[in-house]
Amino acid sequence: MRHLDMALALVLLAGCAGTPTDTPTPTDTPTPTPTPTDKPTDKPTDTPTDTPTDTPTPTPTSAPVDTAPHRAALALGLRWLASQQNENGSWGAIPGAPEKGYVGITALAVIACARAPEDVRAPHLGRMERGVAYLLGKRHPDGTIFNDGLGNAVYNTALALLALDAVNPARHAETIGAARDYLASSQFSGVGGVPEADRNHGGWGYGEDNATPDADLSNTQFAMEALAAAGLPDDSQVWRRAARFLARCQNRSESNDTALWAPADDGGFIYDSGADRNKSEVVEGPDGRPCIASYGSMTYAGLKSLLHARVDREDPRVQAALGWLREHYTLEENHGLGTRADPGASRQGLYYYYSVLAKCMAAWGEPDFATADGTRHRWALELADRLAALQTPEGYWVNELPRWWEGDPVLVTTYAVGALDTCLTALED
Repeated sequence: MRHLDMALALVLLAGCAGTPTDTPTPTDTPTPTPTPTDKPTDKPTDTPTDTPTDTPTPTPTSAPVDTAPHRAALALGLRWLASQQNENGSWGAIPGAPEKGYVGITALAVIACARAPEDVRAPHLGRMERGVAYLLGKRHPDGTIFNDGLGNAVYNTALALLALDAVNPARHAETIGAARDYLASSQFSGVGGVPEADRNHGGWGYGEDNATPDADLSNTQFAMEALAAAGLPDDSQVWRRAARFLARCQNRSESNDTALWAPADDGGFIYDSGADRNKSEVVEGPDGRPCIASYGSMTYAGLKSLLHARVDREDPRVQAALGWLREHYTLEENHGLGTRADPGASRQGLYYYYSVLAKCMAAWGEPDFATADGTRHRWALELADRLAALQTPEGYWVNELPRWWEGDPVLVTTYAVGALDTCLTALED
């Protein structure tokens, strides 16, 4: 039984996963994180109900940027996260679990600290190392890193690998290598009895029962990010198979051979290569098959994953995803999740969305992002401004819509701090 989705998110981290039966990782994972049905009982009661809605003013790349306010927001966020660390070195708490702490949330907190500017992270290095020790204590002989009894081995192992790589890849090379080998072997493929014709081929699921293929784009993007960080060779067949799975999650009929749903041909991405576990609105297509709306967090995840899969930047699949993002660039919502019946649903998984947007734009590697109307957006500055404006006076972030565990300020703050880390790196380097 799954106890968390992932976002982030964590199916955390951040694509939006739903509950195990309505499956991002934190936030889609974020990411994101497998979603409990109840909000955390320790959610702050003084959460602001209003959030800024002003559209950011584009700033030319050449304009000087004062990052002091963003550094201050990051420092405050890290101090608040430090105050939430459990006695065993972990972060997070899963309702009904025998002990406090969760590998995925702990890994996200460690990453948030490790990737912060040196002067900002310095006061928290001791806590970061306690988090690392907690992660190392959850290792298994097969290379997985996850909490016994809580499952989600792929999601948690991928995030733990990324955390160890962010802290000290040389010191943790053996553990990273074992986790890399597990992730590569847990991909659904013909080797494991999942033929190329199967819609799950090339993807990853939560990792609880690989005998039952259940691939989704949120878990897949975390696994691919971790494999890339761990140095999986460019010529590995893992990347080729992954590209096939990504094609089946993209609304592009030229490369998507699915017969289960009708691609909308807008170039965006959805959560699942099938038609049964998706998060966005479904309408009947012209041929009677379901047509599933693309949405923001999964399209940024899809583009980032295409780059990890060594797909050329000029490839039509990459350009189609870029085209969707140019049409729908926004920091106000996770575009595409709103429906005609519930437009406000577009703010679900918002911080997982911010997290994957930042990572995707960093991977793309350009300081400006040109939208379809010709406006050039300095994405890192706009996102950093947005996050600073949404931060509470105490230092945490939280989503008023709790789906995918974004009602948990600890998880959401790891997303926000991680995104700020990425923004500052882009602005200051």
